[in-house]
Amino acid sequence: MHDVYVLSVIIALLAVVQSIFGMGILVFGTPTLLLLGFDFTTVLGLLLPSSMAISSIQVWSGRNLPLPAQERVNMKICALVVVASLAILMYANLKARADILIGLTMLSAAVIRYSRRLQTRLQGFVQRQGRAYVAVMGIVHGLTNMGGALLAVYAVSGYSEKDQVRLAIARYYLLFGAIQLCTLTVLRRSALSWEGLAIAPIAVIVYFSVGNLLFKRTGAPLYERAMTAFIGAYGAVVLAKTFI
Repeated sequence: MHDVYVLSVIIALLAVVQSIFGMGILVFGTPTLLLLGFDFTTVLGLLLPSSMAISSIQVWSGRNLPLPAQERVNMKICALVVVASLAILMYANLKARADILIGLTMLSAAVIRYSRRLQTRLQGFVQRQGRAYVAVMGIVHGLTNMGGALLAVYAVSGYSEKDQVRLAIARYYLLFGAIQLCTLTVLRRSALSWEGLAIAPIAVIVYFSVGNLLFKRTGAPLYERAMTAFIGAYGAVVLAKTFI
């Protein structure tokens, strides 16, 4: 039995972040719940319903924007890699290694976001090697649930408008969530919980009442800087916990 009230508060707060950026519940919720002592597959079962609910709404809202043919191919590649990586994680019991990968992924993302030069180089690489990039992104997400750090860079590399960037992220996050949920159902059904399903409507309410309104009214520079600091701080905390 989990503390539903604590989980509800955590997910409600992160739902605001995901409403604005297209990601947040998995990116920040994963290390938060790991620090609270939950195992990785249990974290997935608790966070996926809320994350998928918001992503579904965002994808539906942007249904009139086209999905390029190349993007469809990249999403299929990423999907296959996520399935394989998540299956390996559950069968090989890689919890400690997953913690380390989470911390390193978040710190690396923070460094890249602070450097215009690194961002430019990485964006150029993403545009040239899109398929290889989404494959790596799929491995990271399957093993750590933290593919959002790489996904943010990928979305910004391909799109310039705020609405397009958020939609691109939401599409991948909905794909990630569906794959992970199906994989858990087949390989680790015990990780699924009623608490995760019960909290999902709270995330939806937060999206419509707070998060999406902030998205429409807030400019990019401020929340991008805040997100960069948040990612870096959490990465340091997760790494510190791993070596204590």
